[in-house]
Amino acid sequence: MPVSALPGNVRFRAFQLGKETTFGTPVPATRRMPWRFNPTIDPHWTTPDVDAGTLDPAIAPFRQATDATGQSTGPLDADHAIYLWGALLKGGVTPTGPTDSAYTWQYSAAATSADPFEIFSGEWGDEVAGDQMGFGGGVLDQLQLEYPQDLGPVQHTGDWRFATAAYPQAMTAGLDVPRDLPWLYAADTRLYVDDVAGSIGISPLVDTMHGASVQIQNNLDVKRFANGSNANFAVAGYGRGARMLQATFTLAKSTPALAEVVRWLNANPQERFVALDTTTRKLIGASSHHSHRIRFAGYWFTRSEQAVNSNSAIQLVMQHIYDPNLANGPIDVRVVNSRSGY
Repeated sequence: MPVSALPGNVRFRAFQLGKETTFGTPVPATRRMPWRFNPTIDPHWTTPDVDAGTLDPAIAPFRQATDATGQSTGPLDADHAIYLWGALLKGGVTPTGPTDSAYTWQYSAAATSADPFEIFSGEWGDEVAGDQMGFGGGVLDQLQLEYPQDLGPVQHTGDWRFATAAYPQAMTAGLDVPRDLPWLYAADTRLYVDDVAGSIGISPLVDTMHGASVQIQNNLDVKRFANGSNANFAVAGYGRGARMLQATFTLAKSTPALAEVVRWLNANPQERFVALDTTTRKLIGASSHHSHRIRFAGYWFTRSEQAVNSNSAIQLVMQHIYDPNLANGPIDVRVVNSRSGY
């Protein structure tokens, strides 16, 4: 006699996104993401801390503002990187193109004003329809990119924040992850460090970078209002907090790396202009390549000693700074891919 498999197979889990047009109004997903996702919904049930005349809790708990969060992880590709940068850095970006079937997405973050967010609805679950869930008003609070020393694809970790959560909610059917993805490899990445803003992306550190990590923290200000309708304790909007970018580079003890160490220990801070450019070997059209570029300015804050196999190495940590001489803002990201929209 056939015996049914137990429900809730982890291989059937999926995370799907759709771009919202109105904040607080979730939309059906349009894209299944090639990532893992771990959601958390916390309604903050709280037992009243009062004198009830018993050794045991005697009063039913009350709710507080719900926190709906989740973490996405996985290798990064050019077609899906735009979801992360839109949710983290800047909404309302329209790509230019197509040129040779390629579209260019430019995320130039403002420093003296607050850019809008691109807002996404999310869906997550496995094959058990009664345990699927939906989210609305999704943005990224933090993004970390790891350029691994094995030179494989860049790995991302994204900390998502949602305004609403619905459970259970059926996931949009008929979506599949794309099969052939334009992975962004550390092997295809080059580090540039320059002296002035006008020369950013000019001077590569050749045979120097083993690996790197870039972490951007939004420090979201989550807004809620007492409007009388309760609205399931939903978030009413987001404010941008003090943004922080920290970049960590593991470098061989090459001549260019040692020159950067000298600048770290200088009596006066030495501003550096950094570019991490990744150009894949995968073509979009006849000659256009998928690519991903991050540019920023900053100062070296710490140096530590590392080991890469049998060789000692240097680890330098940079914190970014707003420099008005950078034409495209304090954090500038450009993605070239085959996508005309989210």
